[in-house]
Formats: sequence, C-alpha cells, structure tokens
Amino acid sequence: MGTRILSVGHILVDIKVRVRDFSDKDGLSPIKEVRYGVGGSAANVAIGVKRLGGQEGLLGKVGMDAFGRMAIDELMKEGVSLEWVRIDPRSETGFTIVIINKDGDLAMYGAKGASEELTPKEVSSVKVDGYQFVHIASLRMDSSLAIAKLARGAGAVVTFDPGRELINKGLKHLSPMLQLTDILLLNMREAGLLTGCDTPERAADSLLKYVKRGIIIKLGGEGVYYKIDGEGGRVPAFRVKAVDTTGAGDAFASAFLIRMGEGASFRESIRFGNAVAAMKVTKLGSHEIPVRKEVEAFLSSYKQ
Repeated sequence: MGTRILSVGHILVDIKVRVRDFSDKDGLSPIKEVRYGVGGSAANVAIGVKRLGGQEGLLGKVGMDAFGRMAIDELMKEGVSLEWVRIDPRSETGFTIVIINKDGDLAMYGAKGASEELTPKEVSSVKVDGYQFVHIASLRMDSSLAIAKLARGAGAVVTFDPGRELINKGLKHLSPMLQLTDILLLNMREAGLLTGCDTPERAADSLLKYVKRGIIIKLGGEGVYYKIDGEGGRVPAFRVKAVDTTGAGDAFASAFLIRMGEGASFRESIRFGNAVAAMKVTKLGSHEIPVRKEVEAFLSSYKQ
C-alpha cells in the first residue's frame, strides 16, 4: 500500500522569477521567466510522497484568497489529500518570491501568512494513527510540539526539519522539540549555526544527545552525512546541472522516508533521496519531484 507519511508545516505559493543578473540598487534587470505554484515544505513533501508511490497526509493552513485557491487547486491536481488542510478566513495565504540568476544563485523574500496560524488546538484534532512517519518542517514551535507528541503517542517516527528561522532562534529554543524527534534533518549551514562545528561529523556528534535516534546533514553537491542508530557515514551526491535548488531538501525528505518505510537501509534510503533531490534541482519549481519510474531509470543509469 506504500509508506504512509503525514507532512506537517507550511503551505505557500511560490513565485519563481528567472533573471540573467540580480539588479543593482536602483537598477533594472529584465525578467526571463515567471512561474507561480504551490510551495512550502509541507506541501512539497506531500507532493513528493504522492509522486513516489507513498500514501500522503498534509497538515497545514492557507487563507481564503486567490493564492489559497491556487494552492488548493494544485494540490488537488496532484491528488494530495486535503483532509487536514485548514482554511483561515482572516489571514492571507503565505508566499515566497524566489529570484534566480543565470548562475543558479537565489534571492528569496517571504511572508508566512496563514501557514503560521495553525494552532496547537487545531493540531490536536488530527488523527495520526496508521502513519509510519510524521515529518514536521518549519512550523511554529507550539504547534510542532503538539503534533510531535501526538505522533509519538501513536508510535510514528518523528522527523524534523526546522528551517532557517527556527534555526536562528538557537538550540535552547529548539531543545523541547528535539527531545521528541527521532531523526533531525539539517543542512550544513544550519548544523554549524546550532553547534559552532565546522564539519558534519562534529556537528552530528554534538547534536546526537538531543534527539532520539540520529541526524542527517545535507551537504548540497557533496551529498549527505548521516549518523542514525549508531551507523554513519557519507553518501555522495549525483552530479547534475542545477537550475533551481529550492525544495531540494523537501524532495530528499520525501524520498528518504518512502524508502525507509519500505524497509531499505539508511544508506540505500539516503542514496534514493539524493537521486530524487538531484533530479528535482534540474527543473524550475520547488516541488518538481519526479515519479517513481523516472527515479528508478535515473538510478539504473548509474549502476556499473
């Protein structure tokens, strides 16, 4: 029936703008392309789970506005369950403007809007029984704690990807959530900010005392370092030409959890996640995740 994953956090609208060069102060840089689409970590992961053959649930909130309708329409087209998606008539749907230059460098501007209005009370009504994994990403701390407690009570594996803003609040702020987390997912910049360590090995060792099972540190083009249940090491990335790196971490998370739920080893699950992330970054759009057959064909081309 496929791995069952509940994705919890932000549902946003992404506005992707491609330019040749970033504009100087008071300058004008011509726009080459603009795209609108659903984004936000929770939505991206749910779409990824669906495309890769898993069973998805999505818990998040949008506003009752044009962006909210756009997000809901696109989620429906993807076949994502809307059972736990909340509508807030008082708040506007959050959005992110992503400007991408010819070299693939990003400038991002965001407003969380309704996505941060998901309250612990609303979370408490969600039924998490039957989900193998509950993946929490970038959501405000009180609501993250509420769903993590429900998940642990139901026997689900809790994975947590805090995101930029929560990381900036420091380890003390994150500590209550980390105590409920089985596997923590970070990039190296985030791991360095939390620990002061300059290598993934040292950062992981520093953080292991806070979480239940282990750490995954994403290293971009260098792959992934992991240490889970006493097992660890580096898994190399796949070499591709990146067009848009936004959503790569969400693509990785959805793929990693899918394979974990299918009984694959940590290393095999991470390799699968690396492949999906690599394929995603070759396309414009934060949730441009391939379907399962495409991933299998991609991986088979790398077999010696």
